[in-house]
Amino acid sequence: MRPVLISAVLLAWAMVTLAQPGAAPRSNLLELANGAVLVYVSSTYGGSWSPLNLADGSTASGWCSADGARFPHTIVFELPQRYAITSLAVDNTGDQESSYPGVSSKSVTVYGSTTSAIEGFTQLTAFEAPRGGRKEAKLGSPVTVQWLKFAASSNWGNTEYTEIMELEAYGQPIGQPPMVNVAGVYQTNYGAMRIEQDGASVSGCYDHDDGELSGELHGRVMQFEWRQHKGTRVGPAVMVLSVHGDALNGFWFEHGRLQGEWSGQRGGNPPVCAVARGDALATRLAGTGRAVLYGIYFDSDSAMFKPESEKTLREILAVLQAQPSLKLLIAGHTDSTNTDAHNLRLSQQRADAVVLWLVTHGVAPLRLTARGFGKSQPVADNATAAGRALNRRVELVTQ
Repeated sequence: MRPVLISAVLLAWAMVTLAQPGAAPRSNLLELANGAVLVYVSSTYGGSWSPLNLADGSTASGWCSADGARFPHTIVFELPQRYAITSLAVDNTGDQESSYPGVSSKSVTVYGSTTSAIEGFTQLTAFEAPRGGRKEAKLGSPVTVQWLKFAASSNWGNTEYTEIMELEAYGQPIGQPPMVNVAGVYQTNYGAMRIEQDGASVSGCYDHDDGELSGELHGRVMQFEWRQHKGTRVGPAVMVLSVHGDALNGFWFEHGRLQGEWSGQRGGNPPVCAVARGDALATRLAGTGRAVLYGIYFDSDSAMFKPESEKTLREILAVLQAQPSLKLLIAGHTDSTNTDAHNLRLSQQRADAVVLWLVTHGVAPLRLTARGFGKSQPVADNATAAGRALNRRVELVTQ
């Protein structure tokens, strides 16, 4: 089977840095950045056909069953809390029907549970997914669930493989999102990792090429910048902590492109590395002259800060106060949503807002420069929801 290159990773997220203007699109609850975790798949072809592609916000990548695997093909997702589900969808668009006729999933049944990933499931809907197309099934009334199980009992005739490019769920959360603690030791595919948490801020290290990380935790979703080889390799990543706190699932980017999966299990031997002490932001700026921040939040289509932004703003202030000669460029970045002119204007307004906050707290204006770059400098793929979430950011650059 010819592989389809992964061009994306997961998720739309309305609460991330530099949220985009206008009416927000529906957000797929199964996307990683919404806090969903894939907990079970009955089989997988492997390689670039990871089952995590089922919720990456793009039909350019998808999941394929193992060669000759028996029906039903079952996939279970865990939501970060209970939701009132209103509709569910299966999308076969972009699969390999032209090369492997009949490979599209066909008969699909979806079950929901509020008990666990293995018990308490009841049927929510059943439908036929079109060959090479998308089918959305609206429920008669909202149904409360925390685990969703998709079971494909047939395809359109291929005897070797079944493919699905995207799974979707829509609805509203019930109650407030849970508070979580991501701190601990994890065994990941890039070595043992240690994460420390201070409120919503996270920092850590991992035993792969002198790896370090620094970022923010939003509910169960951790967005961070990773650095390796003494800061000569840098990129963003997104990971989600499972409901039981025993696993992290995620992806990492470099040079603006998705590079692979990054996941692990809690526990095991601690890493050899040690989490850097002292001022992490100052260390990052000293090492490479720049730092990506995912802890500054704005109201939608606005340059007004959300209250949770103050911690990160005060970290910037502390660095400037400790280094009187330091000058910084405050760079605002957006994803590709909306027009170029709108994105450029909004990113400039938000960069200006950061500068204004620092100046009103005692920083000399000549030490700061604000510049909005709009969508022109992506760190991830704008073709996917996950990439767009990571592109919405503020960066500091030493002058």
